[in-house]
Amino acid sequence: MAATGIVQERTARRISPAFFIAAIVCFFFTFAGVSCNTTAARSALQGLSSLGGSSSSTSNAQLDSCLNALGGVNLISYSGFNLAFGTSPGALTTTPSGCPQSSSLPAGTSTPNSDQAKLGVQPLELAGFIAIVVGALVTGLGAFRLLRAPVRGLLTTLLAMIAFVTVLLEQAHVQTAIGDKLSSLATGAGAPFSISSFFDINNGIAYVIVLVVLGLAALYNATAAFFGGAETSEPDVNARGDLPPPIPAQPSG
Repeated sequence: MAATGIVQERTARRISPAFFIAAIVCFFFTFAGVSCNTTAARSALQGLSSLGGSSSSTSNAQLDSCLNALGGVNLISYSGFNLAFGTSPGALTTTPSGCPQSSSLPAGTSTPNSDQAKLGVQPLELAGFIAIVVGALVTGLGAFRLLRAPVRGLLTTLLAMIAFVTVLLEQAHVQTAIGDKLSSLATGAGAPFSISSFFDINNGIAYVIVLVVLGLAALYNATAAFFGGAETSEPDVNARGDLPPPIPAQPSG
């Protein structure tokens, strides 16, 4: 049975580079973010207000409004490159509209310095990025027919699977690493309590997209390698035997 057009080797050779290029682009965007746990912060505020009496009601109302504005906003954002190469993450630089410039957040809800929040090189993330780059090179060589079809398909599938697994495993470790980093920052600052409960650590949309892209790359190239058939050359219309012979020129006069 002839292979479906989209999984033919010739088509896979042209489409596959796009998967790895898209995965590389994802590394520029957020893989993990740290946002304010507004529920925990609000509970702490209510405890403080019960001790402070009614004189602090206006200030508490402003802080409560600010916490509403901070809901779901990343105070610190780790891109794939930040995790793979240990660079400083991005930090929130503008005050949300619901937070007056003069308001101050309760202890544990302030944003740590981005340089202090960097995690260092994460080996699995770096391994995943290297696998993606090598995959892009392999698919590029395949696009120019510098690799034979079976080798290109199997290598591409293997590299996509390696990148998928390493990025997936690293994300579980990153959640713990970020929590430990926040706790160490609080301890170094002399905080009498843990601030980790005042923060939520979430997965970034780029992390989800890169897993989808890598999963599709592995599935598509595996299908093309096993069911796409051998690579065929472009048809040569001059070599076809079903074309009518050329019409001889009519003699003039």
